[in-house]
Amino acid sequence: MGADFTFATFPYFDMTDERRESFRESIANLTKNEIDEFQEWYGLDEDDYDAEQLLQDIEDACSTCSRETSSMYAYAEGGQRYELNITGGMSWGDSPTDVFDAFLRASFFEDIYQKAIDYSIEYCKMCGATA
Repeated sequence: MGADFTFATFPYFDMTDERRESFRESIANLTKNEIDEFQEWYGLDEDDYDAEQLLQDIEDACSTCSRETSSMYAYAEGGQRYELNITGGMSWGDSPTDVFDAFLRASFFEDIYQKAIDYSIEYCKMCGATA
């Protein structure tokens, strides 16, 4: 068995208290079917992983800057520029970086990922990184 290159992404932005609460609300509003699919996909149950852990994964994915991450600019459907945090590397079936699994779990739910894109767009505008 050979190694494969694998990577995960999540929009980059500063997590504020207001944004944290917004994500907490989004997590609370997930349907049972969405939660069941998530748990099945990652082999988890309620005892293994809870809403606060998902919130921590989102926070880790949106703000980790280390030797295990990089970033690039991407564009939303409306053409707005945002920063994308990336992690990955060669994998022999294991996670290529310490934050890889957090990125995957944080990016699982489409509504949460879209909210993160929106916050990254705001962040880029604040920092003057617009196209």
